[in-house]
Amino acid sequence: MSWTITKIASVVLCAMGAGFVFSCFGYTPVLGYVIAGLLLGPSVFAVITDTEAISVCSEMGIIFLLFVIGQGLSFEKIKNIWKTSVSVTIASTVGTYVVLLLVGSFFDMSHELIVLSTFCITLSSTAVTVKSLENLKNKGEFVEENTFGILIAQDLIALVMVLIINLLSKGEDVSVSYESPRLIALLIFSTGLFLYFTRYHKHMYKFTNFIKRHKDMLSITIFGICLGCAVFAELGGFSAPFGAFIAGLILGNSDLKEDVKIISEPIEEILLMTFFLSVGLLVDLQFVWEHLGVILLALFYITIGKTALNIALLRLFKFPLPDSFVISVLLGHIGEFSFMLAFAASKVGLIEATELKFLISLTALSLFLSPFWLIFAERCRHLTASALDSSAWNLFLLVVAKEKGKLLIVSDFVGKVCKISYNFVSEKIRYIREIQKRK
Repeated sequence: MSWTITKIASVVLCAMGAGFVFSCFGYTPVLGYVIAGLLLGPSVFAVITDTEAISVCSEMGIIFLLFVIGQGLSFEKIKNIWKTSVSVTIASTVGTYVVLLLVGSFFDMSHELIVLSTFCITLSSTAVTVKSLENLKNKGEFVEENTFGILIAQDLIALVMVLIINLLSKGEDVSVSYESPRLIALLIFSTGLFLYFTRYHKHMYKFTNFIKRHKDMLSITIFGICLGCAVFAELGGFSAPFGAFIAGLILGNSDLKEDVKIISEPIEEILLMTFFLSVGLLVDLQFVWEHLGVILLALFYITIGKTALNIALLRLFKFPLPDSFVISVLLGHIGEFSFMLAFAASKVGLIEATELKFLISLTALSLFLSPFWLIFAERCRHLTASALDSSAWNLFLLVVAKEKGKLLIVSDFVGKVCKISYNFVSEKIRYIREIQKRK
């Protein structure tokens, strides 16, 4: 594909239109962006077929999305709940690892793949969860605060996960792998981050004051920092999105955070669209079709299992059952960090192309279905209290009653349009035939 302005504009308009459709139905527009990516990608209409361009688009989307997510991780927000948030996240990671060890023994999974899968499953999407929280009614401040706390804890622990993925990289000789310059760079980078966040972050004002004196260069400087950190992280053995996330985290917790927020907010929705559009573009529908049974089974067990595990853990920490249910459902999907971890693992040789495709397909489907899972679970929770005597089928009909009503309206509208079109065409054909008879 040759990237012309017309084609780029067409892709953006298609994504925007799909987002509007889902928004009109009361869902997050993220679903529309993924669908647009699927339709425009190589698997369907092949408007975008350049795999290299898709990879670049995807990585840029992940880089800027994680930069924005990093800005929102305020340490002030979780200072009162960080122990619970971190404990729940670590316990969830360990629980998932134990389950996958048992599953892996039956399916002959390598230990590296088990570790990677554990990390991918544990992490949830900050972007999707925030959108779901905005649409969730009667969520309560307790639910919102603790959900954000766990998301922030997951994002911070993801930094450790990236380091572990890099340490697990396969080399010809294990000793060579551990003595490589890449490992030295990883250790230096990690030590620098630790020292900054524990001791020297207060001295950031010297740098930010210098930037503030050049307001005409503020926007360019901020995005330069984002891309610069991405480049340094890539050279140091991490992934570029990881570096962008660190840049957002540092700027978001400095006295530049208000300026960064003002600059980022207008383009945040565009970045969100770019990322989820690229998610749809990355999905290989032929691969999904060939492995549909395995993918759906894995998705089912991950969604139900992750939700059940989080409910159990939150109950252990004395959370009320209704709040535990809502928080667990909100987090019951695989997040965008999983893409970063999967690509990082692929680059260092931990997984093969087939395993990368499987993780991408699983993550994309999980992100796409997560808003539906939230709506379905939340309605079930409300209806089971008022419809205890109903059968499972009647309960299901009550849950989907809203969507059923909207679909009936749409189908009625489409039926009327088809009928009008049919009558118009029939009238024209009849008129033409009459003219031909006269001749």
